[in-house]
Amino acid sequence: MMMSATEVKKMSKGDPEIADYFHGLFAVISKQSEHIEKLTERIEKQSIIIDEQARQIDVQAKKIVKLEKQVHELERQLGKNSNNSSKPPSSDGFRKPTNLRTPGGKKGAPKGHEGTTLRFSDQPNEIIVHVVSSCSGCAASLEGVESLTYEKRQVFDMPPPKIWITEHRAQKKCCPECGLRQRAAFPEPVKAPTQYGVGFTAWTAYFHTYQMLPLDRISRMFAELTGYRPSEATLLASLQTMHHALAEAEDTIRAALRQQPVVHADETGCRIEGKTEWMHVVSDAQWTLLGVHPNRGSKGMDALGFIPSYHGAVVHDCLPSYFKTHYTFSHALCNAHLLRECQGIIEYDRHEWAQQMKELLQESWALVQRYAQEQQPVPEPILEDIKAWYDEILTQGEFEWSTEIFRSPYVKGRVKKSKAANLGERFKAHKAAILRFIWDAEIPFDNNQAERDLRMVKVKQKVSGTFRTQAGAHRFARLRSVISSLLKQRVNILASLSQALCGKAVFE
Repeated sequence: MMMSATEVKKMSKGDPEIADYFHGLFAVISKQSEHIEKLTERIEKQSIIIDEQARQIDVQAKKIVKLEKQVHELERQLGKNSNNSSKPPSSDGFRKPTNLRTPGGKKGAPKGHEGTTLRFSDQPNEIIVHVVSSCSGCAASLEGVESLTYEKRQVFDMPPPKIWITEHRAQKKCCPECGLRQRAAFPEPVKAPTQYGVGFTAWTAYFHTYQMLPLDRISRMFAELTGYRPSEATLLASLQTMHHALAEAEDTIRAALRQQPVVHADETGCRIEGKTEWMHVVSDAQWTLLGVHPNRGSKGMDALGFIPSYHGAVVHDCLPSYFKTHYTFSHALCNAHLLRECQGIIEYDRHEWAQQMKELLQESWALVQRYAQEQQPVPEPILEDIKAWYDEILTQGEFEWSTEIFRSPYVKGRVKKSKAANLGERFKAHKAAILRFIWDAEIPFDNNQAERDLRMVKVKQKVSGTFRTQAGAHRFARLRSVISSLLKQRVNILASLSQALCGKAVFE
């Protein structure tokens, strides 16, 4: 226990040396105390600095994690192509993505394909006989020698088109009884002193909706072929006439699709009057029905006049609008979409479950095709094994995608799920619709039919530009529906369009 200065003085009254010693000791203790106080102050300051640095390190660590997530998402966005996402092949540019398709063996036309080789005609329009006049060996004249036989060769050519002008004359007579002048009636389509006929209208629709030519090029083509150049206003009027003539054919397509057990549905964006609207399609191998609407979801689907009253199976992507409760159709999901999304997870997240799910879908489809060639269904034990494998993959995958949490730095609120988590949850929620192709022989593996039928909408915009009016988009949708259906059924397009203009049925 330390003594006070008074106690030290009392003890050291008789001994000066002791007093000096204690005075010196107190001086040293006083200096040490001051030094300790300074050190304490420095420690407190250093402690404050360390705490601030720890806070900054924590903030920086969180920011690094956030930036790593953003870099990961940006790499995913930059690396997206037609094989690992829903982007179209036209967006790939000069990058050549890895082909996910399994080679089909021998290339070329399938066995039994008729081909398109020119065949000899039994009734040529013109015969030109080439005469042998002399012998190539001895130079003897052969002009009086009768030909033994002929070697035939035929040239198929198209003569220059020729305009055909029909003049309609309506008689005018005066009644001998009452003196009233009478005029014969012209045919209903003949309304103007000069006008283009049914053939021009059919060809205009053909060039516009099948060959995808813009109006200016159609006009120039007519000028080159016939010497007559219709104006763009005349061409638009012809397309409108064709649009009205095909109304009944569109109703026939809609009614025919309603009778099919399975149809395909999809939608794609298109620019109309400078705004993005949506072209919807419902189709199968024989029929195509297209329609335009500002809404991508259920309102656009309902506007086709087909989906709400359909009771079969619809093959589609996983757009939530297809799962509205007021629809009565059953669902089958496009597995080609899912394969591409699995490929994206494999490339950028390195998830094992996505690789396994991709293998499951591909092997299951190969199995279904093998049994289909033998005209047999997949045995029930194999079906159960596939379903069990499917569940096992998702159970294991949940551990992988549950560890990925990404909060966007720009959006406040709940934590955003990762791409892998969203895909995994979709696999869990729609198992029956995804695997339906393995036990239902009528269900295809993918939705390629609808995508092929929509592709021409994109081609039209690339060749001719976007739609300038709503009326133009609706005209194209109806004309393309009919032409696509005619192509699928291998019916002559021009002849069918001409029949429609004459009031005859396009489809029997």
